[in-house]
Amino acid sequence: MTGEAPQALSPAELAQRIDDFWLKFQKGEAGLVRQPVREQVENINEVLEEYLEGLALEMSADDGDQQVELIATAHGSTETFPLLLDFVKRAPPLKHYSLTAFRARTESPDFPMRMDNFELATSDVLIGHVADEGQVGIEVMFARELPSDMQDHARNMTFIMLDHVLGEYDFAVKVGFVDFVDAFSDEVAGSTTLDKFGAVLDEFWTNELGHTGLFPSGEHRWSVMTVVFGNDEEGDEEGDQEGDKAIVAVNQSANAIAARPDLGHAIELRLPVDDHAALERAREVQDQIATHLELQHAGILSHTVVRNGRRLANYYVGDLPAALGVIDTSLRGASFTDVELSNAFDPSWSKYFNFAG
Repeated sequence: MTGEAPQALSPAELAQRIDDFWLKFQKGEAGLVRQPVREQVENINEVLEEYLEGLALEMSADDGDQQVELIATAHGSTETFPLLLDFVKRAPPLKHYSLTAFRARTESPDFPMRMDNFELATSDVLIGHVADEGQVGIEVMFARELPSDMQDHARNMTFIMLDHVLGEYDFAVKVGFVDFVDAFSDEVAGSTTLDKFGAVLDEFWTNELGHTGLFPSGEHRWSVMTVVFGNDEEGDEEGDQEGDKAIVAVNQSANAIAARPDLGHAIELRLPVDDHAALERAREVQDQIATHLELQHAGILSHTVVRNGRRLANYYVGDLPAALGVIDTSLRGASFTDVELSNAFDPSWSKYFNFAG
């Protein structure tokens, strides 16, 4: 391994490492594709580890194939997803290889898995699903009796099978809690075997949770509430102070595109609102940014929070640099002297569902 962990590197340094890897890959591509698939995978990942941590490349091919499908994976780690997406985005055209991000769902979800002389099939696993703050929580039971010394082993195997049945991205982003139970709780909306759960997840996600993926049109629906922040929140010491009350406005229409793969970056813009005039100026600028993003379907204003003399606007966007450029342009002509701007990768929209869930 060389260098620091990815989180210790700047975006420019990470980009350079990605480019260096792909340059080396291109130079060795002609010889690599002639190797057996197992050797290709081992050699590629050995080189990849020299440049980037947390990523791996898998293959869908047979020995001798001249066209090979590469799958970039972060092994379900959402913290590494931004790096994976940049890694795929910056890949050059390749002669013998195609590249996709994330392990896809298996085309044959009814399958057995054998590990350490123990076999478990997806049809042996029962899944109960329930709404979980914008995600789908699942309760897991086994449809047959398992040896007592195999319980933990079977649970580990179930996580692997969930990844195969649902796909890496959906399992990491759309699924909330995973509880192993002896009997389903009353909150469970329905149950099925794991081999059939992919279609059930899609139906529940779209029709019950309302995440249709369709960008909202027309006037958005908003709800407003007063929230009292307690002293368990980081940075709060006295939860009963008047300043811990906030006015929160939630864009209910944004629920339709919540957790959409191309809108995974959350940007928080805080502007000072010491008086009514400042509040109006902040609202005007933040709404102007929202209008620009939403007209192009490049992002959406998900919620606002007025608290302790500041107004926070939270936007979900896909192209982070472009969205930050829009915000910079909008602020350039404004008279705000104390601006706070931060961003985070939040593919499950947890910031939004803190208030909308």
